[in-house]
Amino acid sequence: MKPANSVLSGYGVTVFETMSRLAMECGSINLGQGFPDDLGPETLRKAAAEAVIDGPNQYPPMMGIPELRQAVAEHNRRFYGLDVDWQTETLVTSGATEALNDCLMALIEPGDEVTLIEPLYDCYLPLVERAGGVPKFVRIEPPDWALSEAALRNAFSDKTKLILLNTPHNPAAKVFGRDELETIAALVQEFDAYAVCD
Repeated sequence: MKPANSVLSGYGVTVFETMSRLAMECGSINLGQGFPDDLGPETLRKAAAEAVIDGPNQYPPMMGIPELRQAVAEHNRRFYGLDVDWQTETLVTSGATEALNDCLMALIEPGDEVTLIEPLYDCYLPLVERAGGVPKFVRIEPPDWALSEAALRNAFSDKTKLILLNTPHNPAAKVFGRDELETIAALVQEFDAYAVCD
């Protein structure tokens, strides 16, 4: 039999699978994935059940249900002042990892360099490598988790396609300061790269 995907098969299970299994084995509270401690409001569960019975419950349009895309665009306008066209600039996915995959696959060409801040969320590296990207790592360390401007600059080059970041940072929970974000923005502009924000 031919081997499985060489990029993805070497990663093993995610940290979330490991943490969830250990939490179940030990009877502990799983803080790793934010599992709810109850079933949620009954009114919400009833509305969801009714939607499955009454509403459209088959494949949605590829970009997502129009009413939801309109609501997302309106949310961006109302809260962030962004004028987003719901018809051409709004895509609804089934989760953040799918959205990241879509974004990275759309932007990264094989050989493009991608700046990643370590420690990093467990799906980042496999998604970047599967898209053909070459990871360039910048490490932040406790106790202050400071982002070194020199290390960040060293990770950028003419081959840099994008930097992938989130704030608060997952898993370190560090909130990047305005000066750090301005440094990232300046490098993105200098190297004509993208900033993909999770």
